[in-house]
Amino acid sequence: MISPSDLWVQLKSLGRGARLVPFYKAVCVYFVAGGGAPSPSAAALKCAPVLCLLLCVLLATRAAAGYARRVCAGLALSALGDALLVWPQHFVAGMAAFAAAHVAYICAFGLRPRRALLGAALLGGALAYARLVPAPGALRPLVPAYALLLSAMAWRGAARPGAQRAGALLFLLSDAILGYSLFAEPLPHAQVLVMSTYYLGQLGIALSALEPRVRHQRAAH
Repeated sequence: MISPSDLWVQLKSLGRGARLVPFYKAVCVYFVAGGGAPSPSAAALKCAPVLCLLLCVLLATRAAAGYARRVCAGLALSALGDALLVWPQHFVAGMAAFAAAHVAYICAFGLRPRRALLGAALLGGALAYARLVPAPGALRPLVPAYALLLSAMAWRGAARPGAQRAGALLFLLSDAILGYSLFAEPLPHAQVLVMSTYYLGQLGIALSALEPRVRHQRAAH
C-alpha cells in the first residue's frame, strides 16, 4: 500500500497541466450533477473545483512563498463560502467567508502598482451597481460593503501583470451576475453564467501563484 508521503511525492512530480486535470473534471461533474436541493453532497460538488485548485497550488509550491500562502488562504475561504451559500439561511455567513477571501487576495496582490484610475473606475462602478441593484432588508448595508471589497480585489488583481488579472475581473463579473439575478430579476442560465465565470476567475488567481516568483517580487515594488 502506498504511503501518504509517497503519494504526495508522486503528485508533486506531475506537471502543472496534469495537476489541473482534477479541477477540469470537477467543474464538468458540477455542471452535470451539481445544484439541486441544499445537501452535503451539493456542497461537496460545488466546492470540489476550488479545493482542487487549492491542492494544485499546495503541490506546486507547498505555499512556501507569501504570495502562494495568501492565494491558498483565499481559495480555502472561497471553498468555505461555496459550501455555506448552498443553504440560503447561511447567505450572510457565506458572504463573510468570501469577503475574507477577498482580503486574502488583496494581501497577495499588494498595493503596487497603484493604477489609481482603474481603482476609481471599479470602485465607482461598485457604488453605482449597489444603487441600481439594491439588496433587500438587512442585506441593504452589507451588499454595498461587500461590493466595494470585491471591486478592491478586482482592482488590485488587474493592476499587475499575470493570470490573476483576468481571474480577478472574472470573479467580479460572476458576483455582479449573481447579485443582479438575486436582487433585480432572474437571468436565463444564471447558474451557468455565475459558476463558469467564478471557476475561471479562481483558476486565473490560482495559476498566478504558479508563475515565477520573481514576477510577484517585481510587481510588489
